[in-house]
Amino acid sequence: MITHFRPIFLCFLGMAFGICLTLISAVYSVWCLVATLVVVVIFSILLLISRFQKSGFFRAVFSTRWYFVIILIATILGSCLCLVSITKHAPTFTPDETRYYGISGTIASNYIETDKGFYFFISNATVLDNEETIPLDSNIYVYITKNANTAITDEDLNSILAGNEIFVTTRLTSTPIFSSDGFNSCAYKNNFQHTAYISFENIIVMEGNLSFMDSVRERIRNLYKQFMDERYAGLAFSVLIGDRAELDADIEDNFQIAGIAHVVAVSGLNTAFIMLLLLWLLKLFKAKRWVKITVVVVVLALYAWLCDFTPSIIRASLMSVFLLLGNLFGRQTDKLNNVSLAAVLILLFKPMYIFDLSFLLSFFGVFGIFLLYPVMQRAFRFLRWRPLVDAVALTVSATIGTAPLIINTFNYFSLIGFVANLVLVPLFGYAFMLLFVVTIFALIIPILGYLFVPIQYGFWLVDKGAWLCASVPFATISVPTVSTYATVSYYLGVFAASRFNLVGEGTKVVSTTILFDVYLFGLVYAMYITALAT
Repeated sequence: MITHFRPIFLCFLGMAFGICLTLISAVYSVWCLVATLVVVVIFSILLLISRFQKSGFFRAVFSTRWYFVIILIATILGSCLCLVSITKHAPTFTPDETRYYGISGTIASNYIETDKGFYFFISNATVLDNEETIPLDSNIYVYITKNANTAITDEDLNSILAGNEIFVTTRLTSTPIFSSDGFNSCAYKNNFQHTAYISFENIIVMEGNLSFMDSVRERIRNLYKQFMDERYAGLAFSVLIGDRAELDADIEDNFQIAGIAHVVAVSGLNTAFIMLLLLWLLKLFKAKRWVKITVVVVVLALYAWLCDFTPSIIRASLMSVFLLLGNLFGRQTDKLNNVSLAAVLILLFKPMYIFDLSFLLSFFGVFGIFLLYPVMQRAFRFLRWRPLVDAVALTVSATIGTAPLIINTFNYFSLIGFVANLVLVPLFGYAFMLLFVVTIFALIIPILGYLFVPIQYGFWLVDKGAWLCASVPFATISVPTVSTYATVSYYLGVFAASRFNLVGEGTKVVSTTILFDVYLFGLVYAMYITALAT
């Protein structure tokens, strides 16, 4: 039986609040922590008084005691996790930025090309300082600048592969994850605290040994390059693995403008198809319940490993497993608690992911669907045809869930995104399903790689559709960054409009309207300030 008391959701909110509060207090001002402690003390006093008072106000305060206790414990846990993370990622080596060091290590990622150069990461790095060797417990971000006087050949670039050994002579600059400037999400996600800008001639690369998963990735990459055009080989690899290193810049830009960039991030589409395929095969062999659970968990864990345990694939895998457990054991699962449990498990190990954009987009997109999907189904039922109603409701719910994040990060909003998601995403889903199945068989029998050719035409259709959407005049509009307070009000409004808000219909309409009006006021104010500045 599903109840409306969702302790796991409250735990997620409390942990997120504790992490944010502690980081802000540690980096910016301790007064944030002091103010929160004052609020906690006041509420504790009210709670104590309400235990012995009979008035309606104090009874209402006492009735929320378990909500308060859960959020308080989760906040303390989140705060502790944040402090541990700050301590753990304290730099162990501060380089002299005027000196040159010898650096040896293992290339941790294939190179990624930008307009001005290439970058990759070095793991297991050792710094040679005169006669002293200093091992680093974090990666090094290496950027190779393009030099007009030095031609970089494809053969040179192909040596920068994960698993190869590398030696460079360069200056090092500190790139702390936590500093007075704030939190460096990119450094935290890729575990680097030092940056090196070098020329290609200063690099010595020696062939190394690939790990098992790196070798599988390289084999898949080579299969795609062998049987598909370079443009769509990079797209296929990004869709299956989540590695955008070879994703064509035009495709990425068109997908971004069209509002379908999420399809190249491994997520629920990938895991849902894998789970359904496995369950279908296991049903043919009449496998027992525990065999089904074991096989699905192992395969999804291996796939998450192949995708380098990105936040989106971890969230999707955990959600798939929770859903499977509920179905196999004949129990109705609560979707809001499921996605909250996935978030809590991730934050236990990677608390600073609460500031990572891919984590936020993944979870807020799913939260938007879970909170608003039934509401949108009722709103669009005039369309009559059930598949269309479901598709429109799903698209609108996910868009509402992620809109403020996209606006505050990229300062634009895609007006054509609704149509693109409605038409192109289902087509892309079918192409992915075929890609996944053919890839498995092609890894065993390489000649089957010719089956990638028809899949490429599916990607071509999506590519041209995205290009067409991106070419439409006013496909996007520029929107300034909205304040944090207004953004919080927006998400409170989303929750107020959902079926999880159990107040009366009139109160729900009023509270939702007020909360969204606060966001609109913040948006208008941000546009006004931007107009004055220009």
